[in-house]
Amino acid sequence: MISSQTGYEVCVLEDLSADDLWIAAQKLGFPSAIWKLPHTSEVKLLISVQGNELSLSPDLEKMPSGFMLSPFGFEENDPVFFMEGDIIVSYDEKGAAHSANRLGDEHPEVKRLVQTATELKTEADLPYQPLAGKLCPYDDAKQRFKRTVELAVAAINNKEFKKVVLSRTREMEINKGFEPIKAFFRLTKVYQHAFVSLVNLPQRNEMWLGATPETLVAQQPDGIFRTMSLAGTQKAFNEHGEIIPKYDIRWGQKEIEEQALVSRYIVECFKKIRLREYTETGPKTVLAGNVYHLRTEFDVDTVAVHFPELATTMLKLLHPTSAVCGVPKKESRQFIDAVEGYDRSFYSGFLGPVQVEGQSCIFVNLRTMRLKDGIATFYAGGGITEDSDPDMEWEETELKCNTLLRVIGANE
Repeated sequence: MISSQTGYEVCVLEDLSADDLWIAAQKLGFPSAIWKLPHTSEVKLLISVQGNELSLSPDLEKMPSGFMLSPFGFEENDPVFFMEGDIIVSYDEKGAAHSANRLGDEHPEVKRLVQTATELKTEADLPYQPLAGKLCPYDDAKQRFKRTVELAVAAINNKEFKKVVLSRTREMEINKGFEPIKAFFRLTKVYQHAFVSLVNLPQRNEMWLGATPETLVAQQPDGIFRTMSLAGTQKAFNEHGEIIPKYDIRWGQKEIEEQALVSRYIVECFKKIRLREYTETGPKTVLAGNVYHLRTEFDVDTVAVHFPELATTMLKLLHPTSAVCGVPKKESRQFIDAVEGYDRSFYSGFLGPVQVEGQSCIFVNLRTMRLKDGIATFYAGGGITEDSDPDMEWEETELKCNTLLRVIGANE
C-alpha cells in the first residue's frame, strides 16, 4: 500500500528492534542513520538498503527524504554527502514502531535486511560495555593547543580578525564489546535537549556519534524557519557533582561578546537577502550536557514572507558560522587552516534529516566523535577573543570532550 503523503509503502518491520535493524544494516554494509530531535522522545532509523551514498547540492526543498552530512570544509557551491531513506522506522518512547518502505517488502535487499535482523536476536539485557579503553598518548597536545590560542590572541590584537574558533582532538581505544547503538540510546536518555545521532558510513569505514545542542537551520511543515546563535561556555556542575542553578550563572564580558558576535552574524546574513521580518528571542542561559551556554533564537514565517527556499539560502550563507569558525569568516578560516594542524572532517560541519515527515532539521556537528579502526576520536573547540586565557580555553575543550565520555565511557 502506497501512502499518498510520503510515497512510501507501509511494510511490516515493526517487530524488529532498532538495535537489530541497525546491526543488520551495519553487517550488510548499508548506509544508515538513527537520531532523536531535541525535546522529543521519538527515535527515527533510516537505512539506504540500495547503498546510496550520494553527493547532492544541499537544496533542502528539492531533495528526497533522507539524511545529510557535510564536512567543516563545505563551500557554498559544494555538494554534501546524502543517504536516501529507502526505509525509515520510527520508535516511540515505549519502543512501539511504525515503518515506511519505499521499495516494498519483496525487494531483495529489504528481504535480506529483515532476514539478517531476525537472525540476530540481540540480547538487550546484556550489560552495557563502555567505550573507554586506554587514552591514546597526548604527547604535547596541551602545549600545542595553548600555543595556537596565544597566536590567535596576538592576531586579534593585531586587528587581523575579531574572533576565531580553535579546536583539537582526543583519542581513546575502543573497548571490545562496545556497541555504538547502545551508546546512542544512553545519550538519548541523558541529553533530552540535544540532537542525538549515530551515522554509519560504510564506504569510509567509520561511524559518527554525537549529541549537539546547536540548530543550524530548521524548516517546519507549517513554514516556520528557525536558526540560533549559541556561544559562551561555563561548567554546569560544581566540585561536588551538583548541578549549578541557572540563576547562579554569571556571564563575563568575554562570553557575552562572543555570543553577541554570533547573533550579529546571523542578522548580517538576513540583511544580505533583505529579510527584515524575523523574531529574535534571547539570549538565554541553556544547559547543554555538562556545560551552560548562551543562546538566542531566530524565527521566520516563510509563508508570510513568500520565501520557501529560505532554509537552503541561509544554510549556504551561515556555514561555517562564527560559532565554529570566527569573525570575519574569510580571515578566521584562513587562520584555522594555517595553525590548527589537523583535518576537522565532519566535526563542525552539519548534519540532519531532510524532508522526513515534511520537515528538515540540520544541526552543527558539535559534541561529536568518530569511531574508526578501533579508535574513538573526540572533537572540541572554543571561541578565542582578545580576552581569552590559554589555560581556560584548554579546560573548556576538556569539558566538551567529556560531554559524551561521561555518559558512554562508563558502566551504570
